[in-house]
Amino acid sequence: MPTPQIPTEEPIYSRTGDFAVFNQLGVKLAFSDDTSDEDYYAWLDDMHVRIGDLVPGAEIAEKSYARTEPRLNTGIYYDTEDYRLLKAGAVLRTTCNIKTHAFCAFKLSEDENAVRRDHRYVFEGEDKANIQRAPSSPEAVAAVKRLLARTDIEHPGVHLREKFGVTGDDLAPAIGLEQYRHPFFVWLDKRDALRCSMDRVTVYDLRLPEDQRVRKTYSEIELPVYPHLEDEVARDPRLIQLIETLTASLRERFGIESVLESKYQRGADTLGIPKG
Repeated sequence: MPTPQIPTEEPIYSRTGDFAVFNQLGVKLAFSDDTSDEDYYAWLDDMHVRIGDLVPGAEIAEKSYARTEPRLNTGIYYDTEDYRLLKAGAVLRTTCNIKTHAFCAFKLSEDENAVRRDHRYVFEGEDKANIQRAPSSPEAVAAVKRLLARTDIEHPGVHLREKFGVTGDDLAPAIGLEQYRHPFFVWLDKRDALRCSMDRVTVYDLRLPEDQRVRKTYSEIELPVYPHLEDEVARDPRLIQLIETLTASLRERFGIESVLESKYQRGADTLGIPKG
């Protein structure tokens, strides 16, 4: 399992216009569907009390709605006919929430420092609305393909093509993923440090006829750095200590282990789609 290390050659997060690059550092753990939300929140309540003693200056915070109204995000994962991205550990997906956002992201596989490079384009206007209303509809797919074909701006398709020689014409929706996110944040000296979440995930194979699609589930906990991390916080050794402390506590409490697979890979495994 890689040891998390902060990237030193470029910032955690940078944005120009509607395009952003996020060097996503963190740890992910396989959580059991059989472990209740109540048991998870009992652990989180315990960490609310203990985290400041374990990591000086640390605090846990939650949104007011996080426990009673977890937000539903929907992801549509695109791939070639022979699943080239799945086999390479890469991801090209849209993610949306009906109320807040819709974006397209191209992610590379995790490197030796537990960093996944995420290239992201934020949709606006009619394309955003179409993806939010029906993420795998012909209108949503057309919006993605128009974006990936553009040559006048930087976007995820530019990096997809450079890395794999794959264009939008080579891609079609492969897996749908719906997740209820139960987020919490960790601060260091009142500044954002981590944006974490326990996710209840449902996946389905979009390449099967609709009446043959079986919805299957898995759960996981993510402990990544906050995207808009201040440089001073990024250089603080307590940041990695936070990730390691939370990871150790979850392992001890629930007997779970870290996983390297992306949500796409885990979804494919759950659905029985071969990666090799």
